Formats: sequence, C-alpha cells, structure tokens
Amino acid sequence: MDKSVTTKVIAALLAVFLLVTVISQFAIKSENGIKTEVAIRYESEDALVFDGVFVRNEHTVTSNVSGVLRYAHADGSKLGKNSVIADVYDSISDIQKKNKINALNKRIDSLTDAQSLAGTDNSQIDAFNTLITEKHSELIKALYQNDYTAAAQLKYDLLNLQSKRDMAKGKSEDYSSVINSLQQQADSLESGISSQLQSIVSEEGGYFVSSSDGYEDELNFDNIGSLTEKRITEIVNTHTENKNSGNVIGKMIDDYEWKLAAVIDTEDATVLEEDTYVTLMAGASTVPIRAYVESKEKADDSTNSIVIFSSDVLNETLASKRVERFRLSLEDYSGIRISASAIHFDEDNNMGVYIKTGSQAEFRRIKPVYSGEDFVIAEDTSGEIGYLTLYDNIITEGKNLYDGKVL
Repeated sequence: MDKSVTTKVIAALLAVFLLVTVISQFAIKSENGIKTEVAIRYESEDALVFDGVFVRNEHTVTSNVSGVLRYAHADGSKLGKNSVIADVYDSISDIQKKNKINALNKRIDSLTDAQSLAGTDNSQIDAFNTLITEKHSELIKALYQNDYTAAAQLKYDLLNLQSKRDMAKGKSEDYSSVINSLQQQADSLESGISSQLQSIVSEEGGYFVSSSDGYEDELNFDNIGSLTEKRITEIVNTHTENKNSGNVIGKMIDDYEWKLAAVIDTEDATVLEEDTYVTLMAGASTVPIRAYVESKEKADDSTNSIVIFSSDVLNETLASKRVERFRLSLEDYSGIRISASAIHFDEDNNMGVYIKTGSQAEFRRIKPVYSGEDFVIAEDTSGEIGYLTLYDNIITEGKNLYDGKVL
C-alpha cells in the first residue's frame, strides 16, 4: 500500500478518535455538570396584609392669621389648653433662620453641659462608651423605622455624650471658644429675622396634627358602624393626605384611642376572632402595635368581611395618616432555605437533598417546616447524623444523582 495513503488513513482514524474523545468529554461534563448553593439560615413570615382606614374623634383647627406658620410640635404631640400650636412669621426665610437658631442653641446647651466635667478624673469613660454604643443602636433603629424626629434628638444625645467623653479623657480642656462662636452665629441669625407676628394657641387640649384630609367629620366613632365595604374601598383608593385649605391649619384629635376599618377577604379573616388582641405593624415599620379585634362582619353580597380594630398606641405616623397598609403576623418560620429544585427522596421516601462533599454526592435528610412556591425552609438540624447541616454545599442542579456518586 502506498505510504501516503496509509498516512492519510491513520490521520483520519486519529481525527475520528479525537472527535469521539472530545464529544464524550462534553457528554460526561454535561452528565456530571452540577450547580450548588450554600445552606444558610433564613427567616420567613406568613402574614395577613391589608389596607385600613383610620377612624378617630377629631376636628379641624382654623386660624385667620396671615403669614407663614412654624409649627411648635411634632404631629401627634399632646397639647393642653392655651398651648402654642404654631408661631407666625413673615416669610419662610425667617422660619429657616429660626430652625438654625434652635439647632445652634441645642448644641450650645450640649457643650455647656459637657463642660461641667472639666477637671474631673477619667473614671466615667467606660460609662460614656456604653451609653454612646446604646444611643448609636437606638439611632440606627430610629432611621430604619423612618422615625426622623427621634433620630434628630438621638443625634444631639450622641454629640452630648461624645463631648462629655472627650472632656473626661482630657482631649478638650475648654469649650468656651466654641460656645462663643456658636452664640455669635445664633445672634446674627436672630438679628436677621424681621419679626414674629404672633403665636396661635389651642382652645382645648388634645393631640394636634398639622394637616387635615376632609374626613374629620365623617370618620368618627359614632359613624363607624355605618361604613360599608364600598365606602371603605373608596377611601382607600381615592384619599389624599395633607390637604389643608382655606383657614384650616390642622386638626385636634380628642383622645389617643383610634379605630381601624378594613375590608379583608372572608377566608383570610378566619384567623381573626372578635374580642381578642392581635399584633399589627404599620407600613414599613417593624414596631409592633397591640390592637383589639372589635368586630368582624361579612359584607353584603361579597366574599369580603369588614373588620374593626381599635388601639390606644398613638405616634406621629399613626396620627397623621388616614390610610395605611398593615401587616398582621400569623406565623414565623426559621431554618435553612433550600431551592425546590434541590429536593429529592431516597428509596425509603425520606425527603432530603444531595450535597457535594469533596468529589462525591451524598444524601442528607431534611425536616421541612414551610414550603413556598420555589423553596422549602427546613429545620436547622446541624449536628444530627444524616441530616443537612448549615453551610453544606447543596446540589441544586445535577443529573442522575445518587448517594456516593462521583461528580
């Protein structure tokens, strides 16, 4: 045979062998190709979410004074008769200056207080460190809950403590020069204010809110029994917050108690029982609100029920809102989160997952506590032989898995 022909035949055979080898390698890789996820701790909440309409005994507050108002208190603050509701100025610029003056005065008071520690020993440093850590945690919590009024006060509390700690450490011998500088700034701003026209005072006591929405006369305790599903839904869908008009400058809430009217699917409302207490959370807040289930009645010609709650927990957000989304926690689940694609059953029908240990697949049983649409939460069984453990590498994708398979 011609050597050239032989060479061509051998080359062709080698090419075919190489192609088969490559294809087989891809096939093996596809067969054994896996994806994994780390077993981590997870928490989930099964909750009832609904929109509620606040009902309160309240009335609008009016004033015929012309000018720009600077409210003296945060919404929801309790005021006595003849308390100052707002000061009246010529312009917004005057109000901005007044706000800066108040901020400067608070800082001056803070430094004056800290200066009282001048000449003392450093025995209080540890106490200040502890207090600063606590205030810092409170500040983060207030910001997370969007409670900016509390956050502003906590900021000054922190500055006060830090100034005291610096004084106790001997980092600063005297704040007099700083105080004098701040006082000069305050005096300069004060001289630039044209004048304070007058103050508006309350004619009766109550909880003041600087805005109104037009529902003050309709939504009160006497009328709550006549609220229909249609009317509650209308208010939820069309309400407008903060629409003072004419000479209305806000409203006064008679008492700290409020009620909440909500339209809830009758099937979902089966978890609610009359004359019992539940825990609600408003909006994005994580602060629990203890509320009482006053009544639950099925709406006419509807699959919904009207539920009336009541509570005596009043804060700035709750006082100024008419409609709010609430979350009622039904049950909390915690454990190890597992993708649904990772769930398998062994020959004894035990639910579990395959994990990657070294180059092998091993079956680990799980104890499910909650099933979602595309995941399962399993009990944290770390330490139990044969069960899934935190930080195991769970195989979420893989073909023909079995215990001991080489990956």
